[in-house]
Amino acid sequence: MSRLRAVERDTLPQDQRRFHDAVKAIRRRPVTGPFIVLMNSSPDLAARFAHLGHYFHSRGQADESILSMRVRGFASLIGSRALNAPYEWSAWVNWAIEAGVPQDTVDAIREGRPPQNLTAEEALITDFCTQLISGNHRVCDKTFKAALDHFGAQGLVELVVTFGYFAMIALPLNAFEIQMSAEQKALRKPFAPLVVLGTPWSDTGVVRPGLPPIAGDPANSPRLPLLSAHDDLAPAHQHFLDRIILTRGWIAGAFQILLHTPDVAARVANIGAFFLYETILPPTLRPLTWLITARELDCNYAWRAGMNAARAAGVGAALIAGLENDRLPSALTAEEKTLFDFCYQLLRGNHHVSDATYCTTVDHFGVPASVQIAATIGYVVMLGLVANAFDIMPVDDASRPAL
Repeated sequence: MSRLRAVERDTLPQDQRRFHDAVKAIRRRPVTGPFIVLMNSSPDLAARFAHLGHYFHSRGQADESILSMRVRGFASLIGSRALNAPYEWSAWVNWAIEAGVPQDTVDAIREGRPPQNLTAEEALITDFCTQLISGNHRVCDKTFKAALDHFGAQGLVELVVTFGYFAMIALPLNAFEIQMSAEQKALRKPFAPLVVLGTPWSDTGVVRPGLPPIAGDPANSPRLPLLSAHDDLAPAHQHFLDRIILTRGWIAGAFQILLHTPDVAARVANIGAFFLYETILPPTLRPLTWLITARELDCNYAWRAGMNAARAAGVGAALIAGLENDRLPSALTAEEKTLFDFCYQLLRGNHHVSDATYCTTVDHFGVPASVQIAATIGYVVMLGLVANAFDIMPVDDASRPAL
């Protein structure tokens, strides 16, 4: 059962209703799914998510991903299965089939079986995305080169961001167990639903080996040219760079890669600006959420950004060191323990939150902040996958935002 109800437009403060209207206009449909979750916290954030999502959802428009709908749909199925995301599966499965993904392939992914008779492109996407979402969340040189040769720089950046976007959407949906309504399903062709496998993560009676040191060779150079100046972009795209600078004052490493698809880079920056400057999360809670997520992704880039912010907010060195080594101090506060349990359940196990952990989290933080914790995790996952895929070096200047 869905843990949240839709927020009606007329119940919002007057100055927030424009964001509700924006989501409906951008999506060309009612407020559903992830936007129900986000509206329960920040209609502004919901509109920013919708603006990025439109780039991947739209078909036949100028501001549409250069990836084919078949590629986007196939990647969505892989991501939905990996994250146990039934809502995202329901939203994309028919689009994927209509775009040419065979039913046998769809069924195999849904059932957790290795699909057979994949096209060369589907096999490459499977290999690339599987490496990125498992192990140390890195892509080997051979697979990266094959993907770059096939998709080109812009296409490969969009593939990674597409995969990350699905994670950013799926994790809040999973946290609040949002289900597709009967009215939504009636508008779709019948499909077999995605069954959630496994159970929520628990540390009870589980001996978990320590995570390895954060991966990444400082000698590595980024896998794509870094774009940070107006002259690096075509004149028609330079205004996207200006929009990013407007939100941060500079072009951080992740955005120097994202600018290979300038429109996407600006939309991502607009979402990130919310988590940097407008979130309701307390000063220590925000960087701790970044650090937890970065540690799970084995992401140097996101870890350094979170560590700098955590130190500035007064998070203790022992807690930061314990998190880095997967050896948390025993004397966590109730707030810290609640945050870690919620985040770990979204990032580990079957990527769902148990009723007990959900209730404790909402009781402690409230619904709006709990939504923003889940959304923050999703955003850092998306940026972390970009940083890992393209070997982006951490930002050493703590005075400049990197995420």
